[in-house]
Amino acid sequence: MRRCQRCGLGPGVRAIFGRFDRPEWMMVGQAPGLREIDLDRPFAGPAGKRLFGWLESVGFSEDEFRSMCYVTAVMKCFPGKGQRGDLRPSRVQLKNCGRFLGQELELVKPSVVIPVGALAIERFLGKRRLEDAIGRRFVVEVPGRATTVIPLPHPSGASAWTNAPANHRLIRRALRLIRSATSGR
Repeated sequence: MRRCQRCGLGPGVRAIFGRFDRPEWMMVGQAPGLREIDLDRPFAGPAGKRLFGWLESVGFSEDEFRSMCYVTAVMKCFPGKGQRGDLRPSRVQLKNCGRFLGQELELVKPSVVIPVGALAIERFLGKRRLEDAIGRRFVVEVPGRATTVIPLPHPSGASAWTNAPANHRLIRRALRLIRSATSGR
């Protein structure tokens, strides 16, 4: 992954993904941002801080969660800045990068996948409204095995959906589902 240039972003762009320490779960975001690039760590920026704050509210420290969960993204490299934040990866970039996520899923063989944000949710559940995904548990085939999928919205401070008070109940429900999924650990 580190040497790939298929996305067309050019030299000097590098893939960002988590540690592989025998994780049981997998968290999949959209793409790394500038802070993730600087620290060479997924969900290390403001959205990651909010995400791990959510997880802390149900009893996970960031270190504990990262130790049990391989953290990656649908697109491995930073797609660039737009007028309202980071760019959404193009269809071509997603297609070119998609094989890596498939390989990661085959290596990790997660019992639980947590897609974070609409792009990641779409990768596992198809296109659907966030209201129909957040706060629910799904079972899908992920490289030949039934896997639990518990979606979360993107934790960006700019996300109108995430910031709408009416959706906080769904986010809390999703977090409780994530917590309850560890009861068998």
